[in-house]
Amino acid sequence: MQLSGNTILITGGGSGIGRGLALALADRGNTVIICGRRQSALSETQALSDRIHAYACDLSDDKALQDLVSQIESDGHPVNMLINNAAVLNEYHFGKPEQFDRHQADIEIRTNLQAPITLSMALLPLLKKFANPSIINVGSPGGIVAISPSPLYSASKAGLHAFTQVLRLHLNNSVRVIEVFPPTVETHMTRNLRRKKVGIEGCVQAILKGLERDEDEIWIGEGKVVRWMMNLLPPRWVFKLVNSQPSMQVE
Repeated sequence: MQLSGNTILITGGGSGIGRGLALALADRGNTVIICGRRQSALSETQALSDRIHAYACDLSDDKALQDLVSQIESDGHPVNMLINNAAVLNEYHFGKPEQFDRHQADIEIRTNLQAPITLSMALLPLLKKFANPSIINVGSPGGIVAISPSPLYSASKAGLHAFTQVLRLHLNNSVRVIEVFPPTVETHMTRNLRRKKVGIEGCVQAILKGLERDEDEIWIGEGKVVRWMMNLLPPRWVFKLVNSQPSMQVE
């Protein structure tokens, strides 16, 4: 994959992996458009490079997503690459329904699953107008093996994985479709997770290397272990093994 001379839309580009990708891709000579809910975070990222443009958008709102695509087209940005990176992660114990927050659950599912689907479909006609179009979905090993503390995150990422596979099949290489499986990265979203984390920069560089190699699936760090186990063991064994770790216990 060519990683220069593109116009790239990155969701959740104001912080975490999204910010890291925005800066790295801007440094490679791309025009980068970032979007997200927090204008302050977007502005901080935008200030770091004159190749970065920012649009505030609530990705859990379908109308806001449609308005975002309309605004990007109106502003004349020749977007040929979409990186669906934005995500929400909450912890739940389904044995304690009194603690379940339906509103937050709805935002989590809409952001992690519905938004990438809606945005991909809305942006697809624009992507196909330009050379080397691609859609890159940031998934999770938790979408392959569900994680006890974050079940809706796992469920939504499992849905994203299924969507990505079928999207790749349906587009038949007219648009390159790639899925990234990062490890647990040290970000604001993961601040309460009680497990080993890796730095943003290392994760970003691994993603870029995978893109340069034209991999359909980019597995990084602990994600490679999950893939290896799923290839060797019955899925129910892997699920039990992963969720037996002390860091996976839910109070």
